Amino acid sequence: MKYVERMVLDKQLDAPEYFIKPGWLVCNKPHGFIKIQYKSIAVDERGYPLIPDSTSYQEAIYWYVMMKLSFPKWLNGKLGGKGINTGMNLYTYM
Repeated sequence: MKYVERMVLDKQLDAPEYFIKPGWLVCNKPHGFIKIQYKSIAVDERGYPLIPDSTSYQEAIYWYVMMKLSFPKWLNGKLGGKGINTGMNLYTYM
């Protein structure tokens, strides 16, 4: 019985374990390999997030940029009527 208990105890002590310190991954094995998998946002070579090829994303970004460029004109009263707001409101409520 003692032999079996010793085998179980050895297996528990020999099981690989790890913990994470800020900037470090610490494990109880002196040799071997660690396979790491993570999820991240796809970025280009400059670190900017990539835009999906979906038409709805491109359309939303287009209207967002148009709104940002037109807002100062709207505040000054130089922009009004049905021009840019019609398409944006239609897209917003879809």
